[in-house]
Amino acid sequence: MDILYLTLKKPDLTESGIYPDLINALTKAGHNVTVVLADNPVNTPHTVMITEQGVRILKVTTGELFGVNFIKKGINTLLLEPKLKSAVEENLKSEHFDMVLYATPPVTFANVVCYCKKTYGCKSFLMLKDIFPQNAVDIGLFKEGSMIHRFFRKKEKRLYELSDVIGCMSKGNMDYLKAHNPKLPDKKIILFPNTIKVHPMKDSGLEFIMRKKIRLLFGGNLGKPQAVDHLMKVIKYNKSPVYNKVEFVIAGNGSEADRVKKICEECDNATFIDYLPPAEYNELMEKCDVGIVSLDVRFTIPNYPSRMLAYMSMAKPMIACTDPNTDVRNLLTEEANCGLWCRSDDVEGFWDCIREILDDKKRKTLGMNGRKYLEENFDVSRSVELLERYGGYIREID
Repeated sequence: MDILYLTLKKPDLTESGIYPDLINALTKAGHNVTVVLADNPVNTPHTVMITEQGVRILKVTTGELFGVNFIKKGINTLLLEPKLKSAVEENLKSEHFDMVLYATPPVTFANVVCYCKKTYGCKSFLMLKDIFPQNAVDIGLFKEGSMIHRFFRKKEKRLYELSDVIGCMSKGNMDYLKAHNPKLPDKKIILFPNTIKVHPMKDSGLEFIMRKKIRLLFGGNLGKPQAVDHLMKVIKYNKSPVYNKVEFVIAGNGSEADRVKKICEECDNATFIDYLPPAEYNELMEKCDVGIVSLDVRFTIPNYPSRMLAYMSMAKPMIACTDPNTDVRNLLTEEANCGLWCRSDDVEGFWDCIREILDDKKRKTLGMNGRKYLEENFDVSRSVELLERYGGYIREID
């Protein structure tokens, strides 16, 4: 197949992750992927086509979308759509594509998707990663029923309407989408979980080290959706009898990073590390014992953070503190049996999980359960097969 992939973030095809692994796997399977990347003027002063790792990337100059305030991000998100559509029309109009592939966020790809379907006669496949604008309403960025909410909700509905297939991360995600968009045909909504290329475990990953203090790692974006306030309360809670048996390692950047750094510096059981390149972050993860997954307790939408796959890959057990609506709890405590769960407003509950996971045997068992579940359910080959199936591709048998 010839696939046109629309995205806001440049996939580093030399590193692992749900998007670069998917692109690399599609390419390895014989498909041609052309990436259309919305990039800021600092990185891309003018629209240009480049080739990396055998993949064409059309870098389109747009406004800054990351590391800026909410108002600027909102304005640039609105301006994104006409710029992408114009770039595709100017640079790729005469080409052929079998599928246009894209993920949320944002929901402002609708006109680009519509143009691609009409121009190429191709199928459209949405990888649903965030349900916006409801997630923004949940954490109080704007009010339900407000003008901005109605505007983006209209965009969201239009994107769903234009998508031939909507791939949801989990069963709970599917159920939520159907319940809040009853006009969508059931056949349009499928299970399309986050996946990565599953590499053989390193010897260091197979080692199990018993320490006097276990290291709990939270890495990635440090913002409101990640319930950073709750994590800081957990770190500062020195009333637990096992307080001195753990060390928290917080690594990442985002809107709350400066405040997190300050609190970590004030605590003797926490270390803050700024953003690390993927290879260095993986080295850090190998040296830690437990992965933390955290989501704001106010979320009403079931969500599967992709960081869980990295923990599973290294056989790291997890403690997840989330909203009660997500089916992460079911995955960790029942389906994969690879971690523990509590609400992300329950500080004592988090420390109860820590007390339980201090047991060396339990920690090792949970970690290996997660690794096994990853191998059986979240390998990127599953995503490739689903895209081929819904793209009408028939693989030739040697």
